[in-house]
Amino acid sequence: MAATDLLLGLDGGQTATKALLADREGRILAAGRGGPADHLHAAGGEAKNRTAIHGAIDAVLMAAGAGREAVSVVALGWTGAVAGGLQIPLVERIVREKVAPRQVVVAPDYVTNLAGASKGSPGVVVIAGGGAIAYGVTDDAREAVAGGFGYLLGDEGSAFDIGRRAIAAAARASDGRGPATAVEPLVAAAFGIDVLAEVTGVVYAAGILRERISLLAPFVTAAARDGDAVASGIVTTAAADLAASALAVAGRLHLPAEPISIYPTGGVFASGEVLLAPFRTAITDAWPRAAVRAPVHAPAAGALFLAARAEGIEPGGTWWDNVAETEA
Repeated sequence: MAATDLLLGLDGGQTATKALLADREGRILAAGRGGPADHLHAAGGEAKNRTAIHGAIDAVLMAAGAGREAVSVVALGWTGAVAGGLQIPLVERIVREKVAPRQVVVAPDYVTNLAGASKGSPGVVVIAGGGAIAYGVTDDAREAVAGGFGYLLGDEGSAFDIGRRAIAAAARASDGRGPATAVEPLVAAAFGIDVLAEVTGVVYAAGILRERISLLAPFVTAAARDGDAVASGIVTTAAADLAASALAVAGRLHLPAEPISIYPTGGVFASGEVLLAPFRTAITDAWPRAAVRAPVHAPAAGALFLAARAEGIEPGGTWWDNVAETEA
């Protein structure tokens, strides 16, 4: 293998940055992991993203025993990236501080999510992690996006949104404005407080990481799975919000009678049927010919797909078979 023939794909998520290194035939040689990514315009965003990108690249190259000169092209799916936006050259510059590829391709994270989930085929992807957004593309390359306005203005159905709703429900339960719920002691334990009234001192403290609120989501879905009514309501609302984003994208790209494939991705959906069941029902009730499908590959594999295409490789069945055989 030539020294500069490797493809590097990175997925920058709000919980972690994941990297895959592959040869031109799609065989994955190593995986690596870095810290969480963030919107570059956020406070400290450039430093946080530099740490995430550099950490993931160092980890994957070390795992593969490869040098920086081995990488031919790097493709990144990145939170907050916008085609033509000012973030693109900044991300490229950060990448080139570590490796010297012929090309760097930077795309919004939802593009690589869909590419991995659908093996490069058209469809609609719904991402529910620290944030939430839906994206779709058609056979003739028309695109649409819904959601993704961030934790202050939207991200309905995200881990942050579920965590925020849980804190609010716990506060209502603590002072009698809402029903008793298992969510209340979960929130207290997560923040290390004795009474819910102390939660404001944590949540409104300067410098609190949004991840601390997002990390409540698995506890809320677990409580819903155990039958807590308040937690179930939060999860059902999240499922409905995520379905609404998917349907908004579908409605902008397709006629109601057309079949579509919808791929739920991201850590929130890892909770399983407690969220997937109401999500699936909301989708198929509104769009009977929609099929909710499990994602085939991870977003970092979608980034490898973009890297391959940038090198003039058109990934087909054999290429994806190689990914599947070596992705684990």
